[in-house]
Amino acid sequence: MSGWRNRWALPLTVEQAKGVSEFIKTASEHDLRQLGLASAARPSLGADLELLPIEQRLQCVQEYITSFQYNHTATTYFDQNKQRPLCRILSTARDIVRQGLPIKCVEAVFLGLLLTSGWTDLDRVPVGFKTHIVLAVRHPETGRWGALGLSRRAELMDKPLIYSSLADVLAAYVASYKQWWHAVLRIRIGLPVPHDVMYDGQVAWRQCCMKVAGEDWSVVSSKVNEHAVRADGLWAAFLADKKGFKP
Repeated sequence: MSGWRNRWALPLTVEQAKGVSEFIKTASEHDLRQLGLASAARPSLGADLELLPIEQRLQCVQEYITSFQYNHTATTYFDQNKQRPLCRILSTARDIVRQGLPIKCVEAVFLGLLLTSGWTDLDRVPVGFKTHIVLAVRHPETGRWGALGLSRRAELMDKPLIYSSLADVLAAYVASYKQWWHAVLRIRIGLPVPHDVMYDGQVAWRQCCMKVAGEDWSVVSSKVNEHAVRADGLWAAFLADKKGFKP
């Protein structure tokens, strides 16, 4: 095996890369392990998760999402298309769980939706920035908000379930962007995602587009919280006429 390792110098030519690819396809797990190419251990989620308090459940889910690591390459391993029925998005999330490969922020949201499905004590609302997306979450019993997500930057990943409003969560993200010398121009807010894993309609990813740059945050905050209050009613209205939710 050491002979194969030392056969070529990096970077590889196209032909050499093809040879490596063919070798990996036919190599045994033992061979790959000797070369340091064995598949990474798959992340695991603790048992009896639903018996934990909501804060601990969310922390476990976020740790699970983070354990997949961020995909820093230009290659995507999973279907990132959001304009699909929810049931198919959740199918992609199951593929992510099975394969344990690095993911980007979109796949992290897919995972968040899968892992919190059936948690009727939790509302899930997608929130998008220019090149980033997270899953805002609300615990109706306490009215507290937080978020699940993954990013290159730790500050842009999740937010704990401690915020009194959706606007407060978004303000925390805006502050995190400023920390990295980025300005948030707009924020796109969706509608609550249903808990039915067999739902064959689409998720409302961008129901409300809020301009942030140059706006007084108190005005933005008021509009965001107004949208959050009306979200359930807006979702019911869209379901009633099926507008935009059946592929």
